Amino acid sequence: MAKANNTNRSTAYTLAAILLALVTAANMVLVYYLFNNITQVGSKTSTTMNTINSVNGELQSINQRVLTIIADIGTVQSQAAVAESIDGSFESISEKLETFENFEGLSDATVKSCRRARVFLEAYNDRLSEALEPIKNGEGFSDSESLKDVYTQDIYPLETTATEYLIATIGINAANTARQQAKTGKIFVVTELIMAAILVLGELAIFIAARRARKARIELEEREKNLKEVGAKLKSTRQKASDLALTNLLTGMKNRYALDNDISGRLESDRFNIAVFDMDNFRIINDTYGYEFGDEYLAAIAEKLKEEFGSVAEIYNITGNEFCFVFNKEFTESQSMAFIPKIHAVMSAPFTVLNLTVQLTVSGAAYHYLPGDCLNVNSLLVKLDTTMRNAKMNGGNMVNTVVNM
Repeated sequence: MAKANNTNRSTAYTLAAILLALVTAANMVLVYYLFNNITQVGSKTSTTMNTINSVNGELQSINQRVLTIIADIGTVQSQAAVAESIDGSFESISEKLETFENFEGLSDATVKSCRRARVFLEAYNDRLSEALEPIKNGEGFSDSESLKDVYTQDIYPLETTATEYLIATIGINAANTARQQAKTGKIFVVTELIMAAILVLGELAIFIAARRARKARIELEEREKNLKEVGAKLKSTRQKASDLALTNLLTGMKNRYALDNDISGRLESDRFNIAVFDMDNFRIINDTYGYEFGDEYLAAIAEKLKEEFGSVAEIYNITGNEFCFVFNKEFTESQSMAFIPKIHAVMSAPFTVLNLTVQLTVSGAAYHYLPGDCLNVNSLLVKLDTTMRNAKMNGGNMVNTVVNM
């Protein structure tokens, strides 16, 4: 009887050991599967996100090069090389997006968003290629303002929409990854409880696996956080690129392109008062004291003008030492013209720069603009500059008024 009991007990121990081994093995396999799944999700997420970020980076690079062409920087040959490089960047973007769409496990929403981005990118490429065709043929672009208008009205909206869809793709893919992680996390919790109920050793194994899973989860969350920061930086980069295109970097004032944007729509139906001022013989400053001194001199004048007249007019630094004032609508013609001698006095006053005091005379032109006087901003500035040159030819240090014939 005792022998039978011992035999039964031995059999039970054996069966328990076998069952324990099987359950432990099964749980070990399950733990391995979960950990491997988390690792694969993390790897896939990192790869897909890096692909989209790389596309966004190239898109921003294209936009910067387009702005360089619009700003008419460089020779015709260098601009043609830039235009050719843009085509290469679009080919690279297309390849990367095709690779992205072929990743396994992407949700339908993610693929759909990516394809929408590709549609706008192709339209952006086609429209940009058409606009830059004269430059790529080495002919140059005779009308930079026309190119700027095409870019602002047709090309830039396509680029912005494509970028928005790419950012949306990142968000959709991140949300899908989070759902997969949540599902995996639930299975993992159940497995951990089972392992804790079986034996301490199993509990320890689960604890180790849990630590690894938490680490992987934290890494994924950190990646998602970084991706959100990248998205914010991309948005900030687009805004900075737009601001740079309309700002004089030396003085911080709006530039010639900003002036065109601000008053083009007013030429047909509005009347306003405008004036330009330019320092006489400014080259003497650069030749005598150097370009760095000249830059500091211009910056000092710009700060003084903003301080004194920033509340009465919109001030533009349209060329190196030429400043344009568009007086606020609430001022009448006589009130606006009353500021002219004050501006002239401020600009022609002595300025101390880098411990040196210098003073230059200033010439200018004032214009009471009436609706329909000019076809575009360029012709308006030609009238002002012609009147100002006449003042300089007559000895300078004076402000003439534009007279319409």
